[in-house]
Amino acid sequence: MLFIDSKEGLALLRTKNKATVQHLLLKGCCVELLLLLLLVAELPLGSGCPRDCVCYPAPMTVSCQAHNFAAIPEGIPEDSERIFLQNNHITLLQQGHFSPAMVTLWIYSNNITFIDPNTFEGFVHLEELDLGDNRQLQTLAPETFQGLVKLHALYLYKCGLSALPSGIFNGLHSLQYLYLQDNHIEYLQDDIFVDLVNLSHLFLHGNKLWSLGQDTFRGLVNLDRLLLHENQLQWVHHKAFHDLRRLTTLFLFNNSLSELQGDCLVPLAALEFLRLNGNAWDCGCRARSLWEWLRRFRGSSSAVPCASPELRQGQDLKLLRPEDFWNCTGPVSPHQIKLHTLTTTDRAARKEHHPAHGPARDRGHPHSHQPGSRSGYKKPGKNCTSHRNRNQISKSGTGKQPHELQDYAPDYQHKFSFDIMPTARPKRKGKCARRTPIRTPSGVQQASSGYSLGASLLALILGLVVTLR
Repeated sequence: MLFIDSKEGLALLRTKNKATVQHLLLKGCCVELLLLLLLVAELPLGSGCPRDCVCYPAPMTVSCQAHNFAAIPEGIPEDSERIFLQNNHITLLQQGHFSPAMVTLWIYSNNITFIDPNTFEGFVHLEELDLGDNRQLQTLAPETFQGLVKLHALYLYKCGLSALPSGIFNGLHSLQYLYLQDNHIEYLQDDIFVDLVNLSHLFLHGNKLWSLGQDTFRGLVNLDRLLLHENQLQWVHHKAFHDLRRLTTLFLFNNSLSELQGDCLVPLAALEFLRLNGNAWDCGCRARSLWEWLRRFRGSSSAVPCASPELRQGQDLKLLRPEDFWNCTGPVSPHQIKLHTLTTTDRAARKEHHPAHGPARDRGHPHSHQPGSRSGYKKPGKNCTSHRNRNQISKSGTGKQPHELQDYAPDYQHKFSFDIMPTARPKRKGKCARRTPIRTPSGVQQASSGYSLGASLLALILGLVVTLR
């Protein structure tokens, strides 16, 4: 009986050459061996995969998480689209470590201290980049993310950042999710986000911000959620939110605010959730404009507990009466609020004209500020991107619906507490085609590219055996 080397047999089987297979049978090669080689052919080859990693085809995925790598492993295939390197000890990212074919990179929870500014040069297909929880990173070069024209999710949480260099987000017109929470950022330059015309979620909580200028958030015309809680905010410019006409959620709790002018909130025509608790509010005459705005607000808001004057300590600013401000001189507001009281009819009309935003759908509504001439700006319309929670993906099929805002958690390790998040009102459902297909993480996807080849070869072999016998 003739036996052949397994590699030779594998190569022959993969030629799908019927004459070759028939020749093997005529030579006496056993059917059992051919079937064994057929099974081997279905297994993923290890030659194109880094050691201690797992690789899957279609799309090419390399999974190397939690293997104590101190550097980027060698041998990552150039056609790799998804690379998972989280929970290692990698310290350095340099040009040449990855291929421009990459679409997704998870490299959070490592020990990265330096990123070469050219690491991602030419990565025009990159859509998701998670650099979070690299606490020794501390600084980034202004050009680090230049040219990432398809990037829609950028994770920089818990990176020890104390400042953001000017121009670091320039050109990121596709970015929709930006996670900057739990750093040490003290100051945001004017126009730092000006190019992020399609950003819908901006997480800045857990930093050391102490002020917000007039143009801090300029250009964020599609922003849906702005989380600024647990900073050190003492001062907010009365025009700080002038471009945020589509904002639905604003968190300012647990800061050091004592006053906030009412007309600061007037541009927020779509606002639904507001949290102002955890601040030392002065409920004297300086609070009159905020009190007037809160009376007109029909969304959901937290209590606004008074810290001063002494007679009003512990009271809720929202529950004060008009006579509590009779001794205040001057107009209703230092900057005269131009906001009429919303009746039920008014509110319904506004809802019809400005539909509520879903957690990941940014439904369009017209407003006076339309920077349609700006590069990368998308006309108001349905935002059909749904950025799902990784825990939800890895545990699909449980039937449990995670908290609405939990969909935007950076990873499946529950790094954030969602008990502070609002409960959403019922939304009108719209049919949207997903912008970026959500792909199953490593360990869930099964390699199946060789199935059709295996079935055809098996049928061929059995047919030949019957014919020859």
